[in-house]
Amino acid sequence: MSMTQPTPREHPALETTHDDTIAPESEAVAKLKRLDEELRHRLLREAPVEPPKPGLLDRLKSLRSRQGVKTLIAIAVALALGWIPLQRLLATTSAQATVNARLINLRAPIDGKVTLAGPMLAVGTEVEPGETLMYLANTRADRGRLDDLRRTINALTADMHAASQRVAQLKSIEDNLLAQRNAFQEGRIRQLEARAAELTVQITTAEAMHADAKEAMERSKKLRLTGSQTIATLLHAERDFKTTQLSIEAARIRLEGNKIELDAAKKGLFVGDSYNDLPRSAQRLDEVRQQILDGSARVEENKGRLFYLEKELAAETEQFATHSHADVNATVRGRIWEVLTANGEEVRVGQDLLRVLDCAGAVVTATVSEAVYNKLWIGQQTHFRLRGERTEYPGTVVGLTGLATAGSNLAIEQTALTREPYHVTIAVPGLAARSECNVGRTGQVVFDTSTAAAPETVKTADAIKTSISE
Repeated sequence: MSMTQPTPREHPALETTHDDTIAPESEAVAKLKRLDEELRHRLLREAPVEPPKPGLLDRLKSLRSRQGVKTLIAIAVALALGWIPLQRLLATTSAQATVNARLINLRAPIDGKVTLAGPMLAVGTEVEPGETLMYLANTRADRGRLDDLRRTINALTADMHAASQRVAQLKSIEDNLLAQRNAFQEGRIRQLEARAAELTVQITTAEAMHADAKEAMERSKKLRLTGSQTIATLLHAERDFKTTQLSIEAARIRLEGNKIELDAAKKGLFVGDSYNDLPRSAQRLDEVRQQILDGSARVEENKGRLFYLEKELAAETEQFATHSHADVNATVRGRIWEVLTANGEEVRVGQDLLRVLDCAGAVVTATVSEAVYNKLWIGQQTHFRLRGERTEYPGTVVGLTGLATAGSNLAIEQTALTREPYHVTIAVPGLAARSECNVGRTGQVVFDTSTAAAPETVKTADAIKTSISE
């Protein structure tokens, strides 16, 4: 490859330049250009043919298409991220909302001295239903009626025991007298039976004598007819005959009387000249039995009185225990809000002792603007979210008090919420299920004001508006 000097025509700049210092530089530049062109031509001849590379215009088009896709993706992400704040901005929400709860006032049921159940009973202590918080003891409780009942019961009990012992002794005497009377009865029966046997023998003897007298009278009659015997002898024989006959009748009558006495004796009755010839043992037995009946009746009467007096004593004891000692127990699950007494203090009945926060009955009190307030109704569905959390709790509007505050005994008065003047109360059951007590925490309430959730009157009004506009 030959290297030649550049001609003035090929380099007009050099031709028109008369400066000696610039000319060598121009020649050097021209020489380098020629060398570069020759080297390029040689590489093109020796190198294989390759497809032409994309030009600058193609690269610009490709770059623009990729930037458009990225722009669309960025716009979509921006819309997705901005929709939630926009939706919340357009939703009907509360201006201020606070978790609230009732205050349960625990009052003294009796007069007495306070004793705290534990040394750690202070504000904020968590309590459970039925947990004993303090004790009350009244040493000046009236126990006069209780003492009277106990004295009466003791007297009746002693009298009943004495009467029972007396009855037991009389029963022992009764057994002895009964044995004596039975022995007398048996002896009397044997005596009457012996007398009956004797009378039977007498009747037999009288009948035999009557038979002899009859024969003697018959002989006297025959002898009188023959003149062998005097009339006096005949009369004497007739007298003997009649006498023996009467003796038989008298013996039979005595036997009948003896039979009556025997039958009565077998029945325990002793018939004699005095019509009821009871022995001393039988009379004493009757007296003892009467005393036993009286003693038993007295015991039963005392038992009946003791039964009612013991019931009255139990009621009086329970009433005295109620007036002398009392436990103050928590009625709900919550936390102690305020302690209004101290250990050892004397309190009066009805005096406030503690205020307990009812965490299980938590509600949400909120304030809204007038425009939002006029869109609300009782029973409206809501969603509540605690500040700093994402969980939403469904709720229901239970109170619309407007410019007036609610009359319930709430821990945080609604007058403390001053961001908007209109007050709303929302029941949120999900807050009661939480283990911690969230009273005082703030959040936001979103009200469902859609037509589907509105009452029938609102739906009817919307339907009328639609028909009028059409």
